[in-house]
Amino acid sequence: MHSAPRRVGLAVFAAGLSTTLPLPLYVEYAGGAGAGPLAAAFACYALTLIITAPLLGPLPDRIGRRACLLLGLGLTAASTLLLALVPGLWPLALARVMQGLGMGCVSNAAGAWAAELAERAGASPEAASRLGAATVTAGTAGSFGAGSLVTLLAMLAAPELRPPFVFWAHLALVGAVAWWLARLPETLSAPRGAALRLPIFPRGTLAGTLGMLPAWGTTGVVLTTVPTALAAAGRPYAGAWAVALMILVGAVTQPFLRRVAPRLALRIGLPVLALGAGLALLGTVAGMLPLLLLGGAITGMAAYGFVYMGGLAMATMGAASDRPRAIAGFFLIGHAGFSLVPLAVGYLADALGAGVALGLLWLMVAGMAAGLSWRLR
Repeated sequence: MHSAPRRVGLAVFAAGLSTTLPLPLYVEYAGGAGAGPLAAAFACYALTLIITAPLLGPLPDRIGRRACLLLGLGLTAASTLLLALVPGLWPLALARVMQGLGMGCVSNAAGAWAAELAERAGASPEAASRLGAATVTAGTAGSFGAGSLVTLLAMLAAPELRPPFVFWAHLALVGAVAWWLARLPETLSAPRGAALRLPIFPRGTLAGTLGMLPAWGTTGVVLTTVPTALAAAGRPYAGAWAVALMILVGAVTQPFLRRVAPRLALRIGLPVLALGAGLALLGTVAGMLPLLLLGGAITGMAAYGFVYMGGLAMATMGAASDRPRAIAGFFLIGHAGFSLVPLAVGYLADALGAGVALGLLWLMVAGMAAGLSWRLR
């Protein structure tokens, strides 16, 4: 990866840490409220992104790529500061709104900025599109896995310390990255387009984008209902370890997939996703931690590796002249899965039990994986 896009990727990583640093503390924040309320607070992130997509999608074309990323970094840092000072379920919901706004700014601008910086350095449009997609996926997946893990390690080192010291370290990291990012050149010469524009789904890319519904829907459930069910069974931190493993495996998988054709990556990833989800959900219901961890690792490889990278690369390659809106469309579907699926499963788990809710989830994942794999042929 070229030096300038690497800096953009570091900014995505720093912003993304805000979304996963608090994950091991979610059950504490919920205070026994149940899987449904916790899933509702968690869903505020993605619902914010869905509602603001017409504004955040074109924002990089209005205020510039650099300003958009700096704004996003500021919002994500503010969410970390809020949870450090005022922990709880309602502050978590507000922090998730701030994270949604911040990551919307970051993800919509980062892919376009990294690609344009690469083109300035001599990369072809197709290679630049792939690099832009890899910048976003590597930064987000790496931070999503690392955030939960470093908080767990900090809690092992200082179990009584709240907030964990890594919250303050994150604020220092964001400040350093923002200073470094401000030194990169702006690639937008003048504002263009309308202030409000709908996301787009380039021709031939919708099937790949729809793969994010079961992919991120499953990961959202692993982030909310699974830890709640395990905590009720006397294992309060087992879910957090499964989350860390799930996303870290996805991040490790990504460098090996950058040369894989997007459509092929999706056709491999969707069946693997159904397998991983089945193992993880069965391990949760049966109380078999090794099965949960194995399923989480396979799910991470599929959801954050094959499906995420393949779908995002397909979307950006399908609209090289309008990347921010294409990326916004891709994340609109992804965040719909990330919010609505865990929200439904969380309230179903409270009403019918975790076993029934997770079983219905797997049927949805398997059905969509089969249908989309057939469509991608």
